[in-house]
Amino acid sequence: MAYLIFDFDGTIANTLDVIVQITNRLAPDYGFSPTTPDKLQYFRSLSTHQLLEESEIPLFRVPFLLRRVRRELRKEVHLLEPIPKLTRVIHELAAQDHQLMIASSNSTHNIRHFLQKHGLETAFGHIHANIGLLGKTRVLKRIQHRNSLHLEQMLYIGDETRDIEAAQRADIRIAAVSWGFSSRSALKQQQPSFLLDQPHELLRVATRIDCDLIAATRQLTAS
Repeated sequence: MAYLIFDFDGTIANTLDVIVQITNRLAPDYGFSPTTPDKLQYFRSLSTHQLLEESEIPLFRVPFLLRRVRRELRKEVHLLEPIPKLTRVIHELAAQDHQLMIASSNSTHNIRHFLQKHGLETAFGHIHANIGLLGKTRVLKRIQHRNSLHLEQMLYIGDETRDIEAAQRADIRIAAVSWGFSSRSALKQQQPSFLLDQPHELLRVATRIDCDLIAATRQLTAS
């Protein structure tokens, strides 16, 4: 059985525009300049390390900003829409008996509200929320340990270079999706296990994992 662990912002929910609007409103409080369309395009081309270096916010203030953004997003979560065509894919993956989870920096309230609104609450077994900016590796390892999983059973699905870095540090495969925050070229430079441009490609990747697990099981049985 494959465990498919999804990021939320930019991967399941189209949050980019709303989050940019929120951070621009908060810019005076945190001492950074608002994000223009040109600056956003530039930021999307950077790795996580480069993005932190370019940030006008001291690193120690980033967690406070993230918490504030989550609180502000709570007021606007009803405006969010799923990534086009992804809802059907999620339901199909769940129907194939894959275990679906979410591991996200967003809050449990925001994620559950979104899932309920869009009829996705039954597709996901567990939600791991409020993860720190660079804390996803620890969460992925915890999921593996608590569920006694082989690394080959796990796939993380995310839209940022930090998602790739987290999965690679946890030694699990990562499907990087180009429809979220990081640009396709930035994702490709991090050498993800899979680089996807359309939601339906997730079905192919899940089938690939199933085949790998069947082959590994047969090899163990034969030995």
